[in-house]
Amino acid sequence: MKELGLDHIAGSRIGEGSSHGISGGERRRVSIGVELVHDPKVLLIDEPTSGLDSSSALHILSLLKFMVVNQCKTILLTIHQPGFRILELFDRLILLSNGCVLHNGSLHLLEERLKYAGHSIPSHINVLEFAIEITNSLHVQTSETFNGSHFRLPNSNIIQTKCPTYVNSHFNEVLILGERFFKNIFRTKELFATRVIQAVLVGTILGTVYMNVKDESKVTQQTRLGFFAFSLSFLLSSTTEGLPIFLQERRIFMRETLRGAYRVSSYVLANTIVFLPFLLLVALLYSTPVYWLVGLRRDIDGFLYFTLVVWMVVLMSNSFTVCFSALVPNFIMGASVIAGLMGSFFLFSGYFIAQENIPNYWIFMHYLSLFKYPFESLMINEYGGQGDSKCLDNVGGECVLYGKEYLRQQGLKESQKWSNLAVMFGFIVGYRVLCFCILWFRSYRTRK
Repeated sequence: MKELGLDHIAGSRIGEGSSHGISGGERRRVSIGVELVHDPKVLLIDEPTSGLDSSSALHILSLLKFMVVNQCKTILLTIHQPGFRILELFDRLILLSNGCVLHNGSLHLLEERLKYAGHSIPSHINVLEFAIEITNSLHVQTSETFNGSHFRLPNSNIIQTKCPTYVNSHFNEVLILGERFFKNIFRTKELFATRVIQAVLVGTILGTVYMNVKDESKVTQQTRLGFFAFSLSFLLSSTTEGLPIFLQERRIFMRETLRGAYRVSSYVLANTIVFLPFLLLVALLYSTPVYWLVGLRRDIDGFLYFTLVVWMVVLMSNSFTVCFSALVPNFIMGASVIAGLMGSFFLFSGYFIAQENIPNYWIFMHYLSLFKYPFESLMINEYGGQGDSKCLDNVGGECVLYGKEYLRQQGLKESQKWSNLAVMFGFIVGYRVLCFCILWFRSYRTRK
């Protein structure tokens, strides 16, 4: 930033959402600096001196020349009416007129061509400006002319030096990207505040709706199952509202990986790590009021497991949304695909139709359902372990159905309490890996 003369605006916000911004010349230098941060091998710049005075323009071009000579870079740029001191910095000039190449070579060669054509270059005008004025006397150069030995770049041995693929290590990339993701979450105040308030309000409202349900009746049992089903439906659908943000970030990702700014794996890993604490906060804010108001198992172990399941559910939903945001072309298709799949997962979860009644050709959807495993885990947490002696149906003052027997009727075992968590963790990792593969393929195809 100091080399580009931007240190005095280091704390200024620019782009969308900024209140004051920066000047046009500073914005031009910022765009150059953004490209230089990642140390690219080849740099394409469109009019880097626009909006700058002659001194600043010379400073910028001198910096670019230094990078060409000392940092193994190839820089191509367009420029209008450069001064003589700037022209001397160029290794090769390409002069265009009406889509045709009039000159391709050094400034000295252009001067020789003009003299050969019988022109006398005035002392008060630089060679390029004079050539533009008398373009008719310059013959269009052909491909054979380009291949001439006198057009070879000086110091060509520098170009053959192999530059490093990535500037930062994998660990540093994850740290840098993680910091950026963290800032983006808090900068989108509307989405962040909405998620936090939504978790507290929905948890409180659900708790007050179900808090007066009494135990020891079939109605209570069905009500609790309905509560579990609604909670999972809300949690799995709530994170899809971030789809527009993920799609916007994908455009930035494609542009940055195209120039080798960072690895695809670093991007996916940083995105995953940053959302872990944020979604844990959402899980805690939802679970704390709803668990105790509804009157589920009155022990800390049950509450912690319930919170853990909720955390895994929102992580699954987040990973699912990120994966399909990498796949779909736009928001409309993404919202349609995600809503359709979520509806299918809910249908085959085992709540509406038992597993044994699902047709064989649809049974795979039961095992792929994101609702199945947390739904079973919540039932086991409530009616298994210390809750296996809970009475679920009381007839004439005598309990005819205990929690342990109910789980046996549903084909559930206590051991599935942890195996289901492992499956949910597998879904999280699987969707993230699939997201990595999709983004890597997109990046690879774009580079090709």
